[in-house]
Order: sequence, then structure tokens, then C-alpha cells
Amino acid sequence: IQKNFTSHVPIPTKHVYGIKESLISESSLAIAQSYEDNVVKPLLEKSGGMLDCVVLGFGPDGHTCSLFPNHPLLLEENAFVASIDDSPKPPPSRITLTFPILNKLSRKVIICGAGSTKSAILTEVFGESSELVGFAVSNVEGAKAYDATLNDPTPHPCGMVRPVRIGSLVWVVDVDAAKESIFG
Repeated sequence: IQKNFTSHVPIPTKHVYGIKESLISESSLAIAQSYEDNVVKPLLEKSGGMLDCVVLGFGPDGHTCSLFPNHPLLLEENAFVASIDDSPKPPPSRITLTFPILNKLSRKVIICGAGSTKSAILTEVFGESSELVGFAVSNVEGAKAYDATLNDPTPHPCGMVRPVRIGSLVWVVDVDAAKESIFG
């Protein structure tokens, strides 16, 4: 991340937080607890108890973060950061933000997706939609904005991201993801 991203943008190094690599040989649970205690909780304290903006992606199976379909972590209610050691996608051990932080303690959540493999997920996550006519998406030729309703329940973890603040969830997808979905 540092080599390909943060070294190319004006973000102070002291504002970039990674996992504590010395804990890798210990356990993913130790890494998750350390990240929650040393990164997430201090950020919450400095920002009025909420993260300002969380940017996520979603996979062709509908996962987001490392919250996978039908996985027990979907039911996590207390931890802000959790470990997973049976990920269906490599690597098998990783850490993830959980729904308590995404849904209750985030001011804005942006979910991004690209490619035709995301179309079916969009169709299953969203119900009714209507194009916001006259809504300008600046500097993006052909871009469209929609007001859409999330299906309830949704079969996919990415659709379970539902911040409690109205208007705080934004989905951004490319034309390939949208064209075979309800937005196409």
C-alpha cells in the first residue's frame, strides 16, 4: 500500500496505520485486538465517536471487508475489528472491520464495485430504484445517479452495510457492473 498508494498522495506518514507485523507469528486474533485498541478506538476518540468515511469494495460473491456470505462473523455484535482464520478466499487468516463499526459508528460509507461480475450482486441487493434526473455527477461523462432501496433481507454481506444515519451510504459502480443490473 505504501509503495503503490500512500507514497504518491499527500497523506502524512503518521496518518497511515497498518497491522502490527510483530503479531503475525502470534495469531490473527491478537492482530485484530491490537488494531482495534491501537488504531480504531483512538480514531473514534479523536473524531467524536465516529469514523468520518469508510470506503469499501465488494466481491462477486457479495462479501465486503472480510465479511463473507453465511460466515459467523456476520453476527458479530461487539468487536469493531475481528479475526477470521477460515476465509473462503486467500489468505485464510485476516482481520476485518465488523458491522458494529460500519453501521453504527461511521458517518459516511462508500461502497465501490467494478466489472460485470458485480451485476448480479447489485440486482439482489437493491429493490426499487429511480434515476435522479438533473442530478449532475461532475466531470464523469454518462454517469447517472439513482435513489434505490436495499432489499431486506439481503443475501449478501455488502447489502448488510446499513449505517444508521440517513443518507450516509453511497454506492459507486462502473458501467460494466451496472449494465446487467437493475441500473442498466
